[in-house]
Amino acid sequence: MKTEQNKQTILNFFEQFSRANVDKALGYLDDKVVWQAMGIHGELPMSGKMDKKEIGELIITVKSMMPKGLELKPIGWTAEDNRVAAEFISYGVLNNGKVYNNLYHFLFQFSNGKIIKIKEYMDTLHAKSIFID
Repeated sequence: MKTEQNKQTILNFFEQFSRANVDKALGYLDDKVVWQAMGIHGELPMSGKMDKKEIGELIITVKSMMPKGLELKPIGWTAEDNRVAAEFISYGVLNNGKVYNNLYHFLFQFSNGKIIKIKEYMDTLHAKSIFID
């Protein structure tokens, strides 16, 4: 049952993330959480590691760029012990009318019911074309 609780925590986190409820979203994260967006840092600003404070700033940035929010839907799960691998698809419309519709693979690690680690793999070319180019 712990794996089901972990999956629900992820859904709750992304629901609050999408609504830009920073405090509620951060409530699902351990104080020492690390979110690592895979890629070589420097080429794309979204690559690298974020701590809890920076995750809160990310939520605010996403909301400012996508006033209607960024919808994240799960499309596949694999869960074992304190780890959950999840495939998601996103959809959001930026202020400039561009549509952000990316595919993700996340690896979440839990400790004491909170998310302690997030590894994010995404289509970095799509992210670059929407946010940078």
